[in-house]
Amino acid sequence: MAATEKPTLGLVTKLSTIMGELGSVKKEGFNKAQGYRFVRESDVVAALVPLLAKNHIILHTSITSHDRSPLYTTQSGAQMWLTTITVDGTWIDGDTGETLPASTWVGYGADTGDKGVYKAMTGAEKYMLMKGFLISTGDDPESDEKVDKAAAAAGAAKGPVKVTRGTQAGVQRGGKSDLATTAQVSEIAKQAKELNLDAEAIVPVIAKIIGSEPSEGQNIREWLGALTGDQASGIITALAGMATFADVAVDAPVETVDNDDEDGDPPPLAIV
Repeated sequence: MAATEKPTLGLVTKLSTIMGELGSVKKEGFNKAQGYRFVRESDVVAALVPLLAKNHIILHTSITSHDRSPLYTTQSGAQMWLTTITVDGTWIDGDTGETLPASTWVGYGADTGDKGVYKAMTGAEKYMLMKGFLISTGDDPESDEKVDKAAAAAGAAKGPVKVTRGTQAGVQRGGKSDLATTAQVSEIAKQAKELNLDAEAIVPVIAKIIGSEPSEGQNIREWLGALTGDQASGIITALAGMATFADVAVDAPVETVDNDDEDGDPPPLAIV
């Protein structure tokens, strides 16, 4: 090797150098509906592209699987779809052709039209870059108080009920209720309201979770009250997961729900 010839850096060395030069990425995005700031995919890309180009590195991505399933029906009658994709990302060094083993990421996108795949791609790519380069955002899944409170409510509502004399309908000997409790029904109503789902919209969501629908003429309160405690707990956990997904899943705006109220607020879930 000539004395003036610079050694060729390996791909891992280049990527670690970029990691050190990158620094933090500010949260320039703002979710008006839920009042929180987030790191936009475009900001992550804008910060990384110059450094990757300078080091002659590209990221090759390919969708390896995708699925589209109905989520719920909006108040305007539109079908909300949930698109799930898996994406493989491979780093390639343009100087040497060196590559790293592909990393696989999952992306989710909710949309009433044809944008679900693109939202899912955006989410998968953003977190592939953010986690790959250890970009800190200050967010931690273990600090999600909304899910923790929902889980605590589900656990409390599912717990044993003390019976002092005899037995009651739906209550086992020893005091544990087979049926959904009032606290569980109230928690389901609360979470549905937080998700902006009215009584009509929440029925197909719950039906999909538990695999059964209310009988003809049966109101929602009676339907939920006739479910088992385990079914109600499962509904609470699933709705809490939907709330978490709505917080962090995609940057692109989800189609808005049309409301009949003049003030724009969705009608309350009138089951409690």
